Amino acid sequence: MKIINYLVLALFIIGNLSCSKDDKEESFNIVGNWTLTEGIIEPSSIVLEMGGMNIPMDISGSFVNIDANNNLNFKENNTFSSYMGNISLEMTMAFMGTSQTETFDGSDFFGDGTWEIKGRELKIHNENGTTIKYYIDNLNDNSLEISSNVKDMMLEEGPNPVLE
Repeated sequence: MKIINYLVLALFIIGNLSCSKDDKEESFNIVGNWTLTEGIIEPSSIVLEMGGMNIPMDISGSFVNIDANNNLNFKENNTFSSYMGNISLEMTMAFMGTSQTETFDGSDFFGDGTWEIKGRELKIHNENGTTIKYYIDNLNDNSLEISSNVKDMMLEEGPNPVLE
């Protein structure tokens, strides 16, 4: 009889343990109009393959001269539109013992397209066929902080071979 009591007690404990797991996944609501205030390329290293040679390169950078009227509008129907105006990327690249800083001018690099969220992962699919995977680092009523790894940028043809 003791064995049956222990068996029933064990089944009761196992049943409670398996039912007590909380599988809530984080959810983020990014719907709204957001203004880009800063952008940073964290210092990192990449290896470029050029002519059969692997060339290590250190990169870092930040957005400068950001148009104050820029906006990125995430809509309820999982589409987005953007207006970035003029914006510059100041990037420092160091390779083969030489460091060089270049400024690249651009405009409206987000474009228009669709978006999707799963957990902390935000994928933006641009109308030009580029998909960029971002991670939501922080979200509150006033700010949305996202990060990305340039190597995660996908073109229509697949991964960007230059960044692999």
